[in-house]
Amino acid sequence: MSERDWLRLPGGTIRAPWQVAVFGAAVFGSAYLVAIFGLSIAMATPMVAWARLSGASLSQIASLVAIVLATWFTGRQFPSKHGSVWQQIGVGRDAWRLTPNLVALGVGAAVVAVPALATVALGGARFEPATATDSVGAIAFRAFALMFPAAWNEELLFRGFAFTVMMGAIGAPRTIGITSAIFGAAHVFNPDPTVVSTLAVACAGAFLAWVRVATGSLVAAFGAHFAINFMQAVVLHAPVSGLALQTPGYRYVASGPAWLTGGEWGPEGGLAFVVAMLAASFLCYRRPSAPAAKSDDSTVTKR
Repeated sequence: MSERDWLRLPGGTIRAPWQVAVFGAAVFGSAYLVAIFGLSIAMATPMVAWARLSGASLSQIASLVAIVLATWFTGRQFPSKHGSVWQQIGVGRDAWRLTPNLVALGVGAAVVAVPALATVALGGARFEPATATDSVGAIAFRAFALMFPAAWNEELLFRGFAFTVMMGAIGAPRTIGITSAIFGAAHVFNPDPTVVSTLAVACAGAFLAWVRVATGSLVAAFGAHFAINFMQAVVLHAPVSGLALQTPGYRYVASGPAWLTGGEWGPEGGLAFVVAMLAASFLCYRRPSAPAAKSDDSTVTKR
């Protein structure tokens, strides 16, 4: 096999695995530069005090900057005739349409709220009184400041540039299967994961990926992702992926088996959530896909 065969497609485009590898290397390189220079500068400014008061995570913000830089850099290395890298990954102008993004927010909230409230109704969980040192508004703002960059980080990393390149090369189903499995595995570093919680997060990754495919918008996938986390932390007052925030007034407590309710992991760690994710994913799959950004090695998004 010649060098051109394993490195480039017949049209001259660099093959998808190499583009993904360059993106991964760019993420690590950007993260290193941001950690060395960006955080060093931030530590010498009032930003540290602001982050402490607001609950914002400087590490999450730094990661977001690094992934955005890596996406920009990789897009410059592999320019596409189909538009800018931002259009390709689903954050161009069309991706900010109001209706699909509002629908994604609503569906993201519903896939947590419906199984959680059904679990309460069936006696598998309950709401009990709780107190917090901060006000409802302050806690909600801190949750927003923490979860907003975190959701963008994961969407850009798992359903951004690499996802788009892979989808053009091997089609949507296989890309979603691979990236969702990695997404679930990445959350084993959260507190007290279980087999079911890892499966549930993988199913959530598949749902978010189908939102990305069905709408053609990474913004919509971000909206659904953010709504899942915000619903758990701010509305239900439940843990999010094993991480517990303050619970003013009341809190969601699972009393049924952890494999069904999620237990200390939160509602998204149980089988009830898995069922909701699978149902929502099926609805996205059945929905006609929005016109997808074409990659230079494929003119059709395979479903």
